[in-house]
Amino acid sequence: MSYEAALALGVSLGVSISTIVTSLSMGKAAAAAMEAIARQPDAAGNIRTLLLITLALIEALVLYCLLVFILLQGKLAPVAEVVKITAGGM
Repeated sequence: MSYEAALALGVSLGVSISTIVTSLSMGKAAAAAMEAIARQPDAAGNIRTLLLITLALIEALVLYCLLVFILLQGKLAPVAEVVKITAGGM
């Protein structure tokens, strides 16, 4: 596998995996917060505040991954060059 192909695969898989994991963790955090509010309605304000802070920190991880994706996207060669090199320099 060439460097360009490995880089393209790594970049695309990295963003996809981070997005899936983030959405799952945000769902679990929201579900746990709703459960906690259902158990103790008096603490709803505190739970909601902690949930928003937690969701913001989780979302920050995706933004960092997106930044890395954008930086690595600039390192990828254009598709035409990769096809030419793979085809044997036609």
